[in-house]
Amino acid sequence: MNWHYLEGSAQRGPVTDADFEALVRGGTVRHDTLVWREGMAEWLPYAQLAGPQSASPLRMAGPLSAPPGQVLCAECGQAFPPEEVIRHGNLFICAACKPVFLQKLKEGVILPGGMVYAGFWVRFGAKFLDGMIVGIPALVAQYFIAQQMGLPLFAAPLWARVAVGLVLGGSYYTLFVGKFGATPGKMAARLLIVNPDGSKVSYAKALGRFFASEYVVAIFTLCIGYLMVAWDPEKRGLHDRICNTRVIRK
Repeated sequence: MNWHYLEGSAQRGPVTDADFEALVRGGTVRHDTLVWREGMAEWLPYAQLAGPQSASPLRMAGPLSAPPGQVLCAECGQAFPPEEVIRHGNLFICAACKPVFLQKLKEGVILPGGMVYAGFWVRFGAKFLDGMIVGIPALVAQYFIAQQMGLPLFAAPLWARVAVGLVLGGSYYTLFVGKFGATPGKMAARLLIVNPDGSKVSYAKALGRFFASEYVVAIFTLCIGYLMVAWDPEKRGLHDRICNTRVIRK
């Protein structure tokens, strides 16, 4: 029996029963995904095909919503008390599903409803691009300050360079991250800065993250705090940990 399903507005299929079951287990086909196969009069959410009246070879993995005081396992869909599950980002995993879940993490599988964390090199490229965007007007401002003080070109004193970086960099970073959740460099790399639950950060947190990134990490740790992204399980740098943020792929 061949299956068809909708992914966004695109129709996918046909796929076999075995492939369809794998899509369900992997989270591509979810409870609210519209599906169709031969013999069905219309497209229906997969949840409606999981009951005993359905000829589908697949069963419902668990309830659509958790009872009060419980959470749903992202793997099997069953409800559990919070103390009986582990948490990974905004996902909950029961003890029975933990080995499978950890194997998926190891293999780099995109998890259903989960965040796809941005790695070191894509973040490095985004930061480099932002540095170029801010650096050019900063050099122009330093040139005029040096000119007004009768100094050689681009020989503005340290306090002036710090002030220019603080005003231009802080304004650029805070306005873009607070408004769009990303700087132009991160937009180009299709990255977002979010809270642990996936929500957009506030302007205040964006400003705090700027200071944590440009001063705490860059100066006091000699940029070592940036390298944490390479080995951290959630790809978080020191500034992400200070401000409790995540950088994810859109």
